[in-house]
Amino acid sequence: MSSPYYERYWTEEGYNPRRIGTPEPILRLFEKHVRPQDACLDLGCGDGGTSGLYLERHAKTYIGVDVSAAAVAAARGQGLDARVIEDAGALPFDAASFDVVVCIEVLEHLLEPHRAVGEAFRVLRPEGLLLVTVPNGTFWRDRVDMLFGMWHPAGDDLGRKEPWRSPHIRFFQVATLREMLVRTGFVDVEISGIPVPLLLRVPLLRRVNPSVGPIARSLAAIRPQLFANGLAAAARRPN
Repeated sequence: MSSPYYERYWTEEGYNPRRIGTPEPILRLFEKHVRPQDACLDLGCGDGGTSGLYLERHAKTYIGVDVSAAAVAAARGQGLDARVIEDAGALPFDAASFDVVVCIEVLEHLLEPHRAVGEAFRVLRPEGLLLVTVPNGTFWRDRVDMLFGMWHPAGDDLGRKEPWRSPHIRFFQVATLREMLVRTGFVDVEISGIPVPLLLRVPLLRRVNPSVGPIARSLAAIRPQLFANGLAAAARRPN
């Protein structure tokens, strides 16, 4: 639902998470699943920097939607077809309108993420794909933080000091993300882990910013529920 929170969120007074370029894990997801003939909907497009610019270039058609007018204005400023919506759980599109719906780092912000997933199912054509990424709530570092009473929602840079104001209000792990998608009606659900440098969030090494190495990638692939900082899902609407 549109709110003053997300109007501030996309301004200099808020978190303003502007991004230039698609992160590598999301790029790999798009390269694997998005085809030149696809009609794409970007659900929770933000300013378009994460997904919109790539999808606009590599898909047949692109529409981005967001509850924040400030975010939509920024996306339009980049030449994207972006539109303001009131509610991700009530999309202003006909059924079976899109081949691909992407929902990148959005579901964790929603009070009722299952309604947004249900709307993605409705607007997808038969055999259409939903591509989702969310933070992994059972990442090893979060488990350690909780053990010592220091866990935080990780929604923005102030999350550790002021967790009560974080935009992250829903938390997922592999099993719960899969179950939500299956209950909605999706099939062929594939969930993979998004790796991060193993020591990136260790306070003493925060400034080092080591790269994602083969060990981190392997661990995230083998045990995403423990070693992946984020989760990526691809799910198909059946024919």
